[in-house]
Amino acid sequence: MSASVTATDPLKLLREYTIQHKSVEFLDKDGNPTKELLQAETVRFGEDASFPRDAPTSYVRGNSESDHYPLSALLHFLDYREQSFYEYMKTANAMGLSTVSFGDRINLLNYLTGKTSETTQVAEGTALAGNKRATGESDNGDSRRKRSKAAAAGGDDAGNNGSTANDAAREIIRRERLIVTTSSALSSNKSFERVPELIKEVFPSKQPGAANGSGDKSHGSGPRKHGGSRKRRDPIIVVPAATTAMINMYNIKDLLQDHKFVESREFMEKGGPKPRELHVDHTLSDGSSTRFRVVDSVQDFTDNDWAAIVCVFTQGAAWQFKNWTWKSPEEVFKNCLGFYPKYQDERPKETTRTWGISMLNIERSKRHTDRATVVGLWNSIERHMASHKSEF
Repeated sequence: MSASVTATDPLKLLREYTIQHKSVEFLDKDGNPTKELLQAETVRFGEDASFPRDAPTSYVRGNSESDHYPLSALLHFLDYREQSFYEYMKTANAMGLSTVSFGDRINLLNYLTGKTSETTQVAEGTALAGNKRATGESDNGDSRRKRSKAAAAGGDDAGNNGSTANDAAREIIRRERLIVTTSSALSSNKSFERVPELIKEVFPSKQPGAANGSGDKSHGSGPRKHGGSRKRRDPIIVVPAATTAMINMYNIKDLLQDHKFVESREFMEKGGPKPRELHVDHTLSDGSSTRFRVVDSVQDFTDNDWAAIVCVFTQGAAWQFKNWTWKSPEEVFKNCLGFYPKYQDERPKETTRTWGISMLNIERSKRHTDRATVVGLWNSIERHMASHKSEF
C-alpha cells in the first residue's frame, strides 16, 4: 500500500487488518504500548503506518458528505460488535467516544470484515483535513476535480450538450447514498421474530418476575433469564466486555475450568461469536460441586443478581462499572472479590492502587505454571465465598 494512501486514510488499513485478523497496537503519550483505547494517543498498524487515535477516516456518517467517522469510533465499534447496540452505546458514551449510528452499523461491519468490498459511504478522494495537514497535502479537492475532468474528456466529441448531461448524471451519482444492498438485506432476518429483541436492546427495561408462578418454564440448556423467576441462583463471576481485555468471555472458561490461559485473539481468529453467558462447574475443597455463572454485562440485573456476584475481573478501566449498583470501583470491590489479570512482567495501572483488588499474574510463555495460578485463584474465591457469601 502506498505511503500516500496510508498517510491520509486509516480506513483501508483497518479493514485489511480486520479481515486478516492482524493486531492493531495502541501507544500512550510517551510512546509506550497500552491496551486501553482511552489511554492511547497513537494507533499503530504494525510497520505499515501510525495515526492519531482520533484521526478522521474516509467513512462518512449516513447521508453526510462531511461528517467522517474518526478512527477511535471505528476501533471501539469493532471491539463491541458482538454486544447489543444499547451496551455498545452505553460504553461509548461513558468513554466519551464518537458512536456509529444504528443505521450505519450493518453496512460498516460488512465492509470492515470483508463481507462487502464496496460501499458508497467511503468518500474516495475526499480530503481528510486532519490527516492531510500532517503530510503537507492541501485540502482543496484537487483529486476530485482531476477525476471530473478526465471523465468529461471522453464526451467532448458529443458537444457541450452531451458534456452537460454527463456532468449532471455524475453529480446525481455522487450524491447517491446506498441504504440497502442485496448483501445487507440477506444478512438480516427475513421475519419479524427479532423485533422484540431489538426493542429490548435499544430500550432496555427490567422485567418483573412472574407473580402467578408462570415464570421460566424452560428446562433446556440455553441461558437462563436475569429476572426474578430464577429458581436457583448460581454465584456470578463478571469479566470485562472488551475483546482487548486479557480475560474475557472468549477465554474465561478455558482458564477457570481447564486451568489453561489462551489468548482471546486465538478464539477471535477462528471466527466464532463471543458467548453471552457461560457456566463453569468447579469442585470445592470440601468435595461439593458448584456451578458458576459467568457474564460480561450486568444489564437488567436484579437485586438478587447483584447479591450473587462473588468475583469481578477488571482491566483497570473505571467505565467498566458505569451503571452498576455500586457507584465507584472502590465500592464495587468492597462488595466483590476483584482480580486484575496481567502478565507477570507488567506493571498494574496506577488507577487500581486504591481499588482493593488482587493481581492475577500470568506468565507470557510458561503455560505449565497456569494450573498453580488458577488453583490459587479458586482458593481465593472459595475463601471469599466462605466469609461473605455463605449462602452458596
